[in-house]
Amino acid sequence: MQKTEYEFYNKLKINSFVHSKSVPKSIKNSQEFQSLVRSKVLGDEKSGRGRNYTINKPEHYADFIARTFPAGDIEVKNEIDNQRKYRNTKATTVEKERAVFLRGSCSILLNNEEVDLSFYTEKFGLFSGILNSLHVKKLCFVENFTSFLQAEKLLGNEYVYIHFYGRFPKNTILKKIACDEYLHFGDYDFVGLQEYLRAKSAFKNATIYIPDNLDELFKKYATKRKAKDTMYKNVKNTTEANVIRIREKILTSGHFLEQQILMDNIYD
Repeated sequence: MQKTEYEFYNKLKINSFVHSKSVPKSIKNSQEFQSLVRSKVLGDEKSGRGRNYTINKPEHYADFIARTFPAGDIEVKNEIDNQRKYRNTKATTVEKERAVFLRGSCSILLNNEEVDLSFYTEKFGLFSGILNSLHVKKLCFVENFTSFLQAEKLLGNEYVYIHFYGRFPKNTILKKIACDEYLHFGDYDFVGLQEYLRAKSAFKNATIYIPDNLDELFKKYATKRKAKDTMYKNVKNTTEANVIRIREKILTSGHFLEQQILMDNIYD
């Protein structure tokens, strides 16, 4: 079930009837709704140019609500609540705990605890934790995990390197991070540009990494765009010169460049 279905059936329970024009097509065509009509739990009566659906059997309808939405009207805070309320962990968007991978040669403040990042980087290759808060001086996001493990060989040891488990987070997560400088090192495609601009809205000092030989790398190693590859609104409307440069290169060439090729020279 989805949030729309919950709200519809709950509103019907309160009002005892609903006009057919107010029934979303996805619900009207669903097996659950059709079953309620066939079993006469919901009555179907003509009303003006349309029809009204009314609750004919309140006890049966109450049983349906209890079975379909077993947790009742709880406040949804996480995926478990989604499962309890809607029987669907993805029914509504919830803020998830985010795991981060970190590398660097300094100490950082993660969740108000000092972490000797250099120790864990040298000993285990990285440090990982659930992000509640992070304070660093210079932070560099790396999109690809393999590139993240080698990033200091390309960009130096001044940065704390971060890689998010899963997709690039929304601003509610980014706002948990405090840094003096932010460098974005992602793929040179519409997704990478869109994520950089989202980071820019959270970190006003954010910059995007562009290699000096970007044009040459595009010519040699870029991958052809897929037909369904669409441009994000913030990428289309941006006024930032660096983003416009990459955006136009993607559009004119019909290709995009993955960041891994930039790591090639570190193995020479």
